[in-house]
Amino acid sequence: MSSTPSSAPSIAVPPPLVSLLVCTKGRSAQLERLFDSLLVQTCPAFEVVLVDQNEPGTLEPIVARYRDRLAIDHVRSAPGLSRARNVGLARCRGDLIAFPDDDCWYPAGLVAEVVRLFAEHPQADAVTGRTLDATGRESLGAFLAADQPVDRRNVWVAGNSNGLFVRRAAARAVGGFDETLGVGAPTPFRSGEETDFLLRLLGQGRGVTFRHGLVVHHDQVGEAGRHKRAADYARGFGRVLRLHRYGLFYLGFRLARFTASGGRALLRRDTGTALDKALWAIGTVSGYCAARRGAVAGKQGALGH
Repeated sequence: MSSTPSSAPSIAVPPPLVSLLVCTKGRSAQLERLFDSLLVQTCPAFEVVLVDQNEPGTLEPIVARYRDRLAIDHVRSAPGLSRARNVGLARCRGDLIAFPDDDCWYPAGLVAEVVRLFAEHPQADAVTGRTLDATGRESLGAFLAADQPVDRRNVWVAGNSNGLFVRRAAARAVGGFDETLGVGAPTPFRSGEETDFLLRLLGQGRGVTFRHGLVVHHDQVGEAGRHKRAADYARGFGRVLRLHRYGLFYLGFRLARFTASGGRALLRRDTGTALDKALWAIGTVSGYCAARRGAVAGKQGALGH
Protein backbone atom coordinates (compact mmCIF):
# COMPACT_ATOMS: atom_id res chain seq x y z
CA MET A 1 0.00 0.00 0.00
CA SER A 2 1.45 3.32 -1.02
CA SER A 3 1.71 6.02 1.52
CA THR A 4 0.92 9.66 0.94
CA PRO A 5 4.02 11.80 1.30
CA SER A 6 3.82 14.00 4.34
CA SER A 7 3.90 17.71 3.73
CA ALA A 8 7.07 19.59 4.62
CA PRO A 9 7.02 21.01 8.11
CA SER A 10 6.04 24.64 8.20
CA ILE A 11 8.66 27.13 9.31
CA ALA A 12 7.49 29.53 11.98
CA VAL A 13 7.95 33.11 10.89
CA PRO A 14 9.25 35.20 13.78
CA PRO A 15 7.31 38.33 14.62
CA PRO A 16 8.78 41.58 13.36
CA LEU A 17 11.29 43.25 15.59
CA VAL A 18 9.72 46.13 17.50
CA SER A 19 11.82 49.15 18.46
CA LEU A 20 10.80 50.81 21.73
CA LEU A 21 12.10 54.37 21.48
CA VAL A 22 12.45 55.73 25.04
CA CYS A 23 13.55 59.33 25.51
CA THR A 24 14.53 60.06 29.10
CA LYS A 25 15.57 62.93 31.33
CA GLY A 26 15.49 63.28 35.09
CA ARG A 27 13.87 59.93 35.90
CA SER A 28 15.52 56.80 37.28
CA ALA A 29 13.02 54.85 39.39
CA GLN A 30 10.32 55.29 36.74
CA LEU A 31 12.69 54.13 34.01
CA GLU A 32 13.45 50.99 36.02
CA ARG A 33 9.71 50.36 36.37
CA LEU A 34 9.39 50.52 32.58
CA PHE A 35 12.34 48.17 32.10
CA ASP A 36 10.90 45.73 34.63
CA SER A 37 7.65 45.64 32.65
CA LEU A 38 9.62 44.90 29.49
CA LEU A 39 11.35 41.93 31.10
CA VAL A 40 8.03 40.06 31.35
CA GLN A 41 6.74 40.72 27.83
CA THR A 42 5.30 37.58 26.24
CA CYS A 43 6.84 38.58 22.90
CA PRO A 44 10.58 39.13 23.36
CA ALA A 45 11.33 40.28 19.78
CA PHE A 46 12.04 43.92 20.58
CA GLU A 47 14.90 46.31 21.20
CA VAL A 48 15.07 49.38 23.42
CA VAL A 49 16.51 52.52 21.84
CA LEU A 50 17.25 54.65 24.91
CA VAL A 51 17.85 58.30 24.05
CA ASP A 52 19.48 59.92 27.07
CA GLN A 53 19.31 63.65 27.83
CA ASN A 54 20.74 63.43 31.35
CA GLU A 55 24.21 64.42 32.47
CA PRO A 56 26.76 61.92 31.09
CA GLY A 57 27.03 58.82 33.29
CA THR A 58 23.71 59.32 35.10
CA LEU A 59 22.03 56.24 33.64
CA GLU A 60 25.04 53.97 33.26
CA PRO A 61 24.31 51.96 36.46
CA ILE A 62 20.71 51.32 35.36
CA VAL A 63 21.67 50.35 31.83
CA ALA A 64 24.34 48.03 33.18
CA ARG A 65 21.80 46.20 35.39
CA TYR A 66 19.47 45.49 32.47
CA ARG A 67 21.83 45.14 29.52
CA ASP A 68 22.16 41.34 29.83
CA ARG A 69 18.35 40.93 29.81
CA LEU A 70 17.24 43.65 27.37
CA ALA A 71 18.67 44.64 24.00
CA ILE A 72 19.46 48.29 24.77
CA ASP A 73 20.96 50.78 22.33
CA HIS A 74 21.96 53.66 24.61
CA VAL A 75 22.57 56.97 22.80
CA ARG A 76 22.69 60.62 23.76
CA SER A 77 20.83 63.64 22.41
CA ALA A 78 20.72 67.38 22.84
CA PRO A 79 17.65 68.75 24.67
CA GLY A 80 14.18 68.57 23.16
CA LEU A 81 11.77 65.62 23.08
CA SER A 82 11.10 65.76 19.35
CA ARG A 83 14.81 66.11 18.62
CA ALA A 84 15.55 63.09 20.82
CA ARG A 85 12.89 61.05 19.05
CA ASN A 86 14.40 61.88 15.69
CA VAL A 87 17.82 60.81 16.95
CA GLY A 88 16.25 57.54 18.09
CA LEU A 89 14.27 57.02 14.87
CA ALA A 90 17.50 57.08 12.89
CA ARG A 91 18.78 54.14 14.99
CA CYS A 92 15.61 52.00 15.18
CA ARG A 93 15.97 48.63 13.45
CA GLY A 94 12.47 47.34 14.08
CA ASP A 95 9.75 47.07 11.48
CA LEU A 96 7.46 48.64 14.09
CA ILE A 97 8.27 51.54 16.40
CA ALA A 98 6.76 52.55 19.75
CA PHE A 99 7.34 55.69 21.83
CA PRO A 100 6.97 54.83 25.53
CA ASP A 101 7.59 57.66 27.99
CA ASP A 102 10.23 56.92 30.59
CA ASP A 103 7.51 57.03 33.28
CA CYS A 104 4.98 54.69 31.65
CA TRP A 105 4.91 50.89 31.88
CA TYR A 106 3.67 48.09 29.64
CA PRO A 107 1.19 45.28 30.35
CA ALA A 108 2.88 41.90 29.81
CA GLY A 109 1.12 41.19 26.52
CA LEU A 110 1.43 44.60 24.91
CA VAL A 111 4.28 43.97 22.45
CA ALA A 112 2.60 40.76 21.29
CA GLU A 113 -0.70 42.60 20.86
CA VAL A 114 0.94 45.32 18.75
CA VAL A 115 2.59 42.73 16.50
CA ARG A 116 -0.76 40.96 16.08
CA LEU A 117 -2.66 44.14 15.26
CA PHE A 118 -0.27 45.16 12.51
CA ALA A 119 -0.33 41.65 11.05
CA GLU A 120 -4.13 41.69 11.01
CA HIS A 121 -4.33 45.22 9.58
CA PRO A 122 -1.72 45.44 6.80
CA GLN A 123 -3.37 48.63 5.53
CA ALA A 124 -2.57 50.44 8.80
CA ASP A 125 0.64 52.43 8.99
CA ALA A 126 -0.04 53.44 12.59
CA VAL A 127 -2.14 52.15 15.48
CA THR A 128 -3.03 54.13 18.60
CA GLY A 129 -4.45 53.14 21.97
CA ARG A 130 -5.21 54.45 25.45
CA THR A 131 -3.23 55.18 28.60
CA LEU A 132 -4.66 54.01 31.94
CA ASP A 133 -3.31 54.45 35.45
CA ALA A 134 -2.74 51.55 37.85
CA THR A 135 -6.42 51.60 38.90
CA GLY A 136 -7.73 51.41 35.34
CA ARG A 137 -8.73 55.08 35.01
CA GLU A 138 -7.84 56.91 31.80
CA SER A 139 -4.84 59.20 32.19
CA LEU A 140 -3.23 61.93 30.07
CA GLY A 141 -6.49 62.88 28.42
CA ALA A 142 -9.77 61.59 27.04
CA PHE A 143 -10.00 58.88 24.40
CA LEU A 144 -12.38 57.60 21.76
CA ALA A 145 -15.00 55.21 23.13
CA ALA A 146 -14.65 52.51 20.44
CA ASP A 147 -12.36 51.14 17.75
CA GLN A 148 -12.36 53.33 14.64
CA PRO A 149 -10.21 54.87 11.92
CA VAL A 150 -8.39 58.04 12.94
CA ASP A 151 -9.04 61.18 10.88
CA ARG A 152 -8.72 64.95 11.17
CA ARG A 153 -11.94 65.13 13.15
CA ASN A 154 -11.12 62.66 15.94
CA VAL A 155 -7.31 62.74 16.02
CA TRP A 156 -7.42 64.95 19.14
CA VAL A 157 -8.85 62.09 21.23
CA ALA A 158 -7.11 59.20 19.47
CA GLY A 159 -4.29 58.77 21.98
CA ASN A 160 -0.92 60.20 22.92
CA SER A 161 2.63 59.16 22.11
CA ASN A 162 2.71 56.42 24.77
CA GLY A 163 0.03 54.59 22.83
CA LEU A 164 1.38 55.35 19.36
CA PHE A 165 2.79 52.50 17.25
CA VAL A 166 3.95 53.06 13.67
CA ARG A 167 5.65 51.23 10.84
CA ARG A 168 9.28 52.33 10.57
CA ALA A 169 8.96 53.00 6.83
CA ALA A 170 6.02 55.35 7.42
CA ALA A 171 7.76 57.19 10.28
CA ARG A 172 10.76 57.89 8.10
CA ALA A 173 8.72 58.74 5.01
CA VAL A 174 6.82 61.41 6.94
CA GLY A 175 10.05 62.94 8.22
CA GLY A 176 9.89 62.09 11.90
CA PHE A 177 8.82 64.66 14.48
CA ASP A 178 8.66 68.43 14.09
CA GLU A 179 11.44 69.70 16.37
CA THR A 180 9.70 73.06 16.84
CA LEU A 181 6.97 71.25 18.80
CA GLY A 182 7.01 69.38 22.10
CA VAL A 183 8.61 69.49 25.54
CA GLY A 184 12.04 71.12 25.41
CA ALA A 185 11.52 72.67 21.97
CA PRO A 186 13.30 76.00 21.32
CA THR A 187 9.88 77.64 20.83
CA PRO A 188 6.82 78.36 23.01
CA PHE A 189 5.02 75.33 21.50
CA ARG A 190 5.55 72.68 24.18
CA SER A 191 3.06 70.08 22.97
CA GLY A 192 1.31 68.77 19.88
CA GLU A 193 4.19 66.88 18.33
CA GLU A 194 2.45 63.50 18.30
CA THR A 195 -0.80 64.94 16.89
CA ASP A 196 1.19 66.78 14.22
CA PHE A 197 2.95 63.49 13.41
CA LEU A 198 -0.39 61.68 13.01
CA LEU A 199 -1.84 64.49 10.89
CA ARG A 200 1.14 64.35 8.55
CA LEU A 201 0.68 60.58 8.22
CA LEU A 202 -2.99 61.18 7.37
CA GLY A 203 -1.96 63.91 4.93
CA GLN A 204 0.08 61.32 3.03
CA GLY A 205 -3.00 59.13 2.75
CA ARG A 206 -1.70 56.60 5.29
CA GLY A 207 -4.02 54.48 7.40
CA VAL A 208 -4.20 55.17 11.14
CA THR A 209 -6.51 53.17 13.40
CA PHE A 210 -7.49 53.51 17.07
CA ARG A 211 -7.93 50.41 19.23
CA HIS A 212 -9.75 50.96 22.53
CA GLY A 213 -8.38 47.76 24.06
CA LEU A 214 -4.73 48.61 23.34
CA VAL A 215 -3.49 49.91 26.70
CA VAL A 216 -0.28 51.42 28.06
CA HIS A 217 -0.09 52.36 31.74
CA HIS A 218 0.78 55.85 32.97
CA ASP A 219 0.13 57.59 36.29
CA GLN A 220 -2.20 60.57 36.51
CA VAL A 221 -0.54 63.93 36.00
CA GLY A 222 0.06 65.69 39.33
CA GLU A 223 -1.22 69.10 40.35
CA ALA A 224 2.26 70.65 40.49
CA GLY A 225 2.73 73.05 37.60
CA ARG A 226 -0.81 72.42 36.38
CA HIS A 227 -1.52 75.95 35.13
CA LYS A 228 1.86 76.41 33.46
CA ARG A 229 1.37 73.07 31.71
CA ALA A 230 -2.05 74.20 30.46
CA ALA A 231 -0.57 77.40 29.01
CA ASP A 232 2.37 75.58 27.40
CA TYR A 233 0.27 72.79 25.92
CA ALA A 234 -2.36 75.21 24.63
CA ARG A 235 0.19 77.11 22.54
CA GLY A 236 1.28 73.83 20.95
CA PHE A 237 -2.36 72.93 20.27
CA GLY A 238 -2.98 76.27 18.58
CA ARG A 239 0.18 75.89 16.54
CA VAL A 240 -0.88 72.48 15.24
CA LEU A 241 -4.30 73.86 14.31
CA ARG A 242 -2.60 76.52 12.19
CA LEU A 243 0.00 74.22 10.63
CA HIS A 244 -2.69 71.81 9.48
CA ARG A 245 -5.08 74.46 8.18
CA TYR A 246 -7.89 74.11 10.66
CA GLY A 247 -9.79 77.29 9.84
CA LEU A 248 -11.12 80.12 11.93
CA PHE A 249 -14.51 78.40 12.24
CA TYR A 250 -12.88 75.38 13.91
CA LEU A 251 -10.75 77.67 16.10
CA GLY A 252 -13.90 79.46 17.22
CA PHE A 253 -15.60 76.14 17.94
CA ARG A 254 -12.74 75.04 20.21
CA LEU A 255 -12.64 78.42 21.97
CA ALA A 256 -16.37 78.18 22.61
CA ARG A 257 -15.87 74.76 24.19
CA PHE A 258 -13.12 76.10 26.48
CA THR A 259 -15.37 79.03 27.48
CA ALA A 260 -18.34 76.78 28.20
CA SER A 261 -16.24 74.36 30.25
CA GLY A 262 -14.72 77.24 32.19
CA GLY A 263 -18.16 78.71 32.86
CA ARG A 264 -19.46 75.40 34.20
CA ALA A 265 -16.39 75.13 36.44
CA LEU A 266 -17.04 78.60 37.86
CA LEU A 267 -20.63 77.63 38.65
CA ARG A 268 -19.21 74.69 40.62
CA ARG A 269 -16.74 77.12 42.27
CA ASP A 270 -13.90 75.10 40.75
CA THR A 271 -11.61 78.06 40.13
CA GLY A 272 -8.61 75.87 39.27
CA THR A 273 -10.37 74.24 36.32
CA ALA A 274 -11.83 77.59 35.23
CA LEU A 275 -8.32 79.08 35.14
CA ASP A 276 -7.04 76.09 33.16
CA LYS A 277 -9.76 76.58 30.53
CA ALA A 278 -9.00 80.30 30.31
CA LEU A 279 -5.31 79.56 29.84
CA TRP A 280 -6.16 76.99 27.16
CA ALA A 281 -8.23 79.57 25.28
CA ILE A 282 -5.56 82.27 25.51
CA GLY A 283 -2.72 79.89 24.66
CA THR A 284 -4.59 78.37 21.71
CA VAL A 285 -5.08 81.81 20.15
CA SER A 286 -1.43 82.68 20.82
CA GLY A 287 -0.18 79.50 19.15
CA TYR A 288 -2.57 79.85 16.22
CA CYS A 289 -1.55 83.44 15.52
CA ALA A 290 2.22 82.94 15.99
CA ALA A 291 4.49 83.62 13.03
CA ARG A 292 5.75 80.54 11.20
CA ARG A 293 9.18 79.48 12.49
CA GLY A 294 10.65 77.08 9.99
CA ALA A 295 8.74 74.03 11.15
CA VAL A 296 9.39 72.13 7.92
CA ALA A 297 13.14 72.31 8.41
CA GLY A 298 12.76 71.21 11.99
CA LYS A 299 10.82 68.09 11.04
CA GLN A 300 13.46 66.32 9.05
CA GLY A 301 16.86 67.48 10.20
CA ALA A 302 17.77 64.39 12.26
CA LEU A 303 16.57 61.74 9.81
CA GLY A 304 18.78 62.52 6.88
CA HIS A 305 15.95 63.47 4.50
